Amino acid sequence: MNQINLALPQASCFLVLITFYLNSCNDKDIYKRDLLSNDIDKIDEACFKLGEAKDTSAVKLLLINILDPRMSTNLRYKGMTVNYCRLGALRKIAGTDFGRKIDQFKVDTIATNIYLDWAVRKGYIRNTGEVDIYYKR
Repeated sequence: MNQINLALPQASCFLVLITFYLNSCNDKDIYKRDLLSNDIDKIDEACFKLGEAKDTSAVKLLLINILDPRMSTNLRYKGMTVNYCRLGALRKIAGTDFGRKIDQFKVDTIATNIYLDWAVRKGYIRNTGEVDIYYKR
């Protein structure tokens, strides 16, 4: 009888962990989709979440249209360009800033090229031509 009572709390704990894991997977997919949206706030939030998660599967999506100069009006990201948020996520994923402070207020093409080259070296993309890094208005 005691064995059954001990097994029930363990099973419920396991189910909670599985549910949490499945929900977090779905969130990552939503954030990856948001990287391709035109909504600045969604892009910035997705960059933050994917960077915090160190989601290497998002590297290619973070590089697409990375030279976006638009700034958010959301209090959390106010004054940050989309470029800055994307580079910040790549910095977290890479685990290094390569000795360069990223410019928050304008497009930082030098930092962009550093992370683009890093992505090729690490095998996240085959070559620099694989992603369109330019922002199209």
